[in-house]
Amino acid sequence: MSAVTRLSLVAGFSLVALTPLSGQYPGYPYPYPPTYPGFGPGGYLQGQASVINASGDLMVKQEQARVEREKANQAKLDTQKKSFDQRLYEKMLTPAYGEVASRDQALLLKRIMTNPMQAEITSGKAHNIMLPYLTNVALQGIQGPPIMLDQQQMRYINVTTTGEGGFNLGILRDGGHVKWPMALRGSPTQKKLDKLLPDAVAAVANDSFDLKTYKELTKDVAKLTDELRTKFHKEEIDGGLYLDGKRFMDSLESAVRGLAEPTASKTLQGSFAATGRTMPELVTNMAQKGLKFAPANPGNDTPYFALYNAMIAYSNGAVDSNAFKTQFAPINLYENYYDKTTKSNIK
Repeated sequence: MSAVTRLSLVAGFSLVALTPLSGQYPGYPYPYPPTYPGFGPGGYLQGQASVINASGDLMVKQEQARVEREKANQAKLDTQKKSFDQRLYEKMLTPAYGEVASRDQALLLKRIMTNPMQAEITSGKAHNIMLPYLTNVALQGIQGPPIMLDQQQMRYINVTTTGEGGFNLGILRDGGHVKWPMALRGSPTQKKLDKLLPDAVAAVANDSFDLKTYKELTKDVAKLTDELRTKFHKEEIDGGLYLDGKRFMDSLESAVRGLAEPTASKTLQGSFAATGRTMPELVTNMAQKGLKFAPANPGNDTPYFALYNAMIAYSNGAVDSNAFKTQFAPINLYENYYDKTTKSNIK
């Protein structure tokens, strides 16, 4: 091929390459698009639109987050309200402490008056449970059935000023002379106490009871209790004798502790005693002096059962009878329990 022909072909190809094809990247002076899209007038507007869209999406998401947060707060408030309503419901259905105590006391009183244990009677517990109820009946002026109290038996009813579990001086009422049970007789310790107890009671009456005598008494009582236990372990006495002796020693120990109390002399002299010809007189006397029933002395259980039966009879009669008349309660207790309005209504 000649040089002229080759030159012609090269010029033709050049013209074809430089002529843009129809629809090929219009507006661009080059046959190919730029390396980084977005440059140029169209790319600038597209970037602005993206920024606006992103800002709008951010605000929408922020508002959605606020809405969800409000929903969470409302859910918390709803939970708190439900919790408060639940606590209020439980509190409304839960009885108060006073209501529970009153119910338990009423149930205990009912059991004591219908089916007490023997030990509850001989220990005075049954009498002490019924005492507030009968005191209230007496203070209201209700006159129950004419049940007279056996004054001979009332001498064997022990009282105390310290309530249940307190001291009981009843076993030393006869000047400190006690009737020792068979299991305790004959030992040197028993003979020593047999002499010390009357002297101690006399010292309490004369207000000359000292610490030395009190310590000696408590030491000898503890020693005699140990001797009784040793006899039982060595099978020198049987179970019945041991129980009789143990009950006696418990009463004696309580009495010795009671000798150190400030009211011991009044108790031994009879100022603090269960006195009264009728049930209203008895419970009024007990309330006036703040007395409680103390356990019975060993061998003196019968008066306690008799007094318990009298209290039950009076209580049942006060509840069931329709023919009762009212009478005025003692004025010193009357003032403590009734106001003037209540007085004027009592006939």
